[in-house]
Amino acid sequence: MLIENIKRLMTINRITSKELSEMVGVTPTHISYILNNKRDPSVELLTKIANALGVTIEEIFGEKNSKTINNSSKNISHDEMQKRIDTVSAHLEDKNLTPQKLELLNKFIDALFAEEF
Repeated sequence: MLIENIKRLMTINRITSKELSEMVGVTPTHISYILNNKRDPSVELLTKIANALGVTIEEIFGEKNSKTINNSSKNISHDEMQKRIDTVSAHLEDKNLTPQKLELLNKFIDALFAEEF
């Protein structure tokens, strides 16, 4: 269940195994071994993976039913986070985003979540 949850969260967050490896400080091969059940991740690495995926350790193990996004000052429910994402998405709908602008936007979002505030 652990591996399936990690893969599911990677899909939801649109994170590749290479990107995840860079986010948590291990090689892409190491992540591949974990995702293919050839190596068990340490608790330290699982913590880093959970942080990179925006969830708690409990959620990676499937021990928590409602996904909650941790923020330094408050917890935001998954539904509230989805409403906020939908709002941002609505603002972008009528914009003419070129591939270059979309790439810049993605880099900004990645940078925004690269560090905890």
